Amino acid sequence: PIVVGNQKILGDAVIAMGSPPGAESLTMSLKGVNALMPKCRTIRMLGSAALMLAWVACGRLTAYWEYDLSSWDIAAGALLISEAGGKFTNFQDEEFDLRERKICATNG
Repeated sequence: PIVVGNQKILGDAVIAMGSPPGAESLTMSLKGVNALMPKCRTIRMLGSAALMLAWVACGRLTAYWEYDLSSWDIAAGALLISEAGGKFTNFQDEEFDLRERKICATNG
């Protein structure tokens, strides 16, 4: 079975993110990097939402967030993370819904 990572503090977190091509998405992604980079271990952009979500589920990444994704990019990853003990929400920390485009996946 796969299990999310056990990092407890933000300073130990390896965070992944994506940046869709839209101007608003780029602006929000850069704001996120600016806010998170000084506080976490590192931020990575791997280019595949499905891969980054799977890596959160198996503990290779602590968290993944993206400002604008389609349901087909995240549905399977949301299930993997949930089954592995993680948390999958929108940016308001509300339960994930397939209509949501702004997502945050974490180890819990």
